Amino acid sequence: RSEMTSLENSLTKLEKATKTTQEECGAAEEGSEYLEKVRDLLQGMKRCPGLSGAVFEIPHFKSVAKVLSVDITKDTDEELDAKLTAACKKGLPEETRNDTRAASQGELRQRLVANLPETNEENMPMYGICPGCRGQEYRGSASGNYRRCFKPQAKIAGGKGESKDCNDGFVLAVCVSDLSLGEHQETKAPAQEKPAEQPARL
Repeated sequence: RSEMTSLENSLTKLEKATKTTQEECGAAEEGSEYLEKVRDLLQGMKRCPGLSGAVFEIPHFKSVAKVLSVDITKDTDEELDAKLTAACKKGLPEETRNDTRAASQGELRQRLVANLPETNEENMPMYGICPGCRGQEYRGSASGNYRRCFKPQAKIAGGKGESKDCNDGFVLAVCVSDLSLGEHQETKAPAQEKPAEQPARL
């Protein structure tokens, strides 16, 4: 139930922001209708049996990992996804390996990853795994398509800088870990400042 309460609180804040936008700009009707549908969905979920055990998770950006042997003329989408996933897990302690995965291209494009950089500042393209990975048709590839990616200096936010004709030898996997809403809120909470030490009394 605490997960649902957190969702409702976030939705309430978003509704207030949307209302302010409507009053100031008069152009947020579609957003308001969408939020009403989300509110109805949450109310329906609250009546679902067994909801108390449900956990809502948010992917958090951790790092990027190099993949040095990509060739879509030989690698199928599934094989390339396996390489991206393996790169994110490589070198991690066993106790944290299962908590790390490669983000999907859809998550990157829709900016569903918390703390994800706005722009690819690396010198290699960023690749996400499927779903959302398939680019333009390319009959010379093992899966019949190019991959989607964010090339160096491309803007990630909103998918504006996404390329659909990617076929690079050296690429980057975007590594994330999934946090519950409670853990996500903790990462956003500002660190409390330690009180200044008082000088010792003589």
